[in-house]
Amino acid sequence: MNPVKKILHGLLLVTATLLFLVLYEHFNLEKQLTLAPANNAAVSETPYTIGWSVYNSDYEFFQTMEDGVLAKAKELGINVITHNQNSSTSEMISGVSDLIAQGIDALVISPFNPNAMPVISAMAQNAGIPVIIVDIGTDDASYDAFIVSDSYGGGVLAAEYALKLLQDKNNTSKNAAIIKTEATAEYANLRGDAFKRVMTDSGYTVVGEPRGDSREDLGYYAMKELLARYGDDLAVVFSENDRMAIGAANALKEAGKTGDIILIGFDGDAAAIAAIKDGLMQGTIAQRPYEMGTLGTETAYKILRGETVSFDDRTDKLMLVEVSLIDQYANIMPLIP
Repeated sequence: MNPVKKILHGLLLVTATLLFLVLYEHFNLEKQLTLAPANNAAVSETPYTIGWSVYNSDYEFFQTMEDGVLAKAKELGINVITHNQNSSTSEMISGVSDLIAQGIDALVISPFNPNAMPVISAMAQNAGIPVIIVDIGTDDASYDAFIVSDSYGGGVLAAEYALKLLQDKNNTSKNAAIIKTEATAEYANLRGDAFKRVMTDSGYTVVGEPRGDSREDLGYYAMKELLARYGDDLAVVFSENDRMAIGAANALKEAGKTGDIILIGFDGDAAAIAAIKDGLMQGTIAQRPYEMGTLGTETAYKILRGETVSFDDRTDKLMLVEVSLIDQYANIMPLIP
């Protein structure tokens, strides 16, 4: 190469390198700056960005949870990138991969399929990102915190309430049934496990446990199946969530069995409360999804700042959120721990 051209080429490389370094430093500086919120809330000195991946934001329960995530983030002055899994395992994995690629500092996730959490946790760990799981389940994944309702306690509460209603009703049938969520929803399944234990200990037989996979239409068909098999010899049906309970209520109404068979749900959705007021359901166990969402964001914030996080079970990094009973009059009873 011509000596002059060689010198010019070297100068060009040096100039390009310096320009890259300047731009890189400028980008990093901008990333570290954040505007104080109008309400003068205390904010982090670092512009934390949380990735929020949700089971399905079209569902009322998870939309309320997302509202809690976003509200707490706004209060703390941090950013949130949202992702809707749309009840899809593949979308859950690919969406989280996209969130990580966008440079999030922490992942808060309510997983559609907990069996895929080990894959997601591995991706996050490789990127040095803490993982906070909210509801549904964890499988054998590594995580920094797991926030979930007291599902087992809620199942016990549902059974105890059902027994009280049955006693008042003088129902002679000793058969009960449970409409189950997805098999992968390990913590939701605890609701039915607890309900079954209490009812069995009280002399009832759980004659059917069809799965409704958290869908209203499948809850309807599950109830139709139970009615076809047991007809009038069925005292109570417990649905592990309200979406399936609404479907079951429609099947009971169609069969002219509303009120003859006690129906209790789980979640405290507005649709379930409306059904209770209309006499189509006799109760539901209310979760607190908004609080679960705010706790998810707050926990991520504390972990990123190196602050102490309080757990109900430090070994499993478990944080339990209380549930409460909404009775047949749509009254919210006191919270239970």
